[in-house]
Amino acid sequence: MTIAIWFDLDGTLVSFPDYGRVLATACEAVGIGDADAFAAAYNDAFFEYFGDLTPEPYRRAAADALATVDADAAPESFVTAVRDAEYDAVETPPAVRETLSTLAAADDVAVGVCTNGVPEWQRRKLRDSGLVTHVDATVVSYEAGAHKPAPEPFERAEALIEADRRVMIGDGEESDVAGARERGWEAVHVDGPADVPAAVDSVR
Repeated sequence: MTIAIWFDLDGTLVSFPDYGRVLATACEAVGIGDADAFAAAYNDAFFEYFGDLTPEPYRRAAADALATVDADAAPESFVTAVRDAEYDAVETPPAVRETLSTLAAADDVAVGVCTNGVPEWQRRKLRDSGLVTHVDATVVSYEAGAHKPAPEPFERAEALIEADRRVMIGDGEESDVAGARERGWEAVHVDGPADVPAAVDSVR
C-alpha cells in the first residue's frame, strides 16, 4: 500500500517568521520612515490581491501602500527587500529534514508539499531549506488556481501522486485539515515544525 504524505510549507515544514518584523526590516532597508502606516496599508492590499490570485501581489500591494506614505522607494525595491527579509527569517529544524529524508527513502511513501503562496517564493524556500531533495511533488495554490481549503490544490496533488492513502499535515485547521478531509484524505494538525516528526509517526 502506497501512502502519499503531503505537507504544508509555512508554519509546518519551515518556521513562519514574525511578519511585522519582516516588514519593518524591509521598510528600513528601502528608507520607508512610517513603517507602521505602510505595513497597515500593505497588508490590506496584499491579502486582497493574494486572495483573488492577482498576479504580482507583492509588487501591487507595495505600490498601493507607497502611495499612502511619504517615501521615495520603488515598489520593486521594497519587494526585493521584503523577500530577502522573509527568506533570512525562515528556519527549518534539523528534525524536519531528518523526517523528510527518512520518508523519501521509504519504498511505500511519496512526499509532497501543498502550500498556499506565489510559486517562485514558495519554491525558493524549498530549495534554500534543502527540503526539495526529499519531495516528490509540489503544489502551489497560485498554480492550482485556488487557495486551500478549496479543492483545486488537493485535486492537483492527487493528479501528481497516485496513492492508496493520502495524508495532509499542516498548521492550518481550515486550510489544511478541513480542506484535506473534505477531499476524503486523512489529516493531522500541527502547531509548528517541532510537531512534524510525531505527526508523521502517527500516520505511518
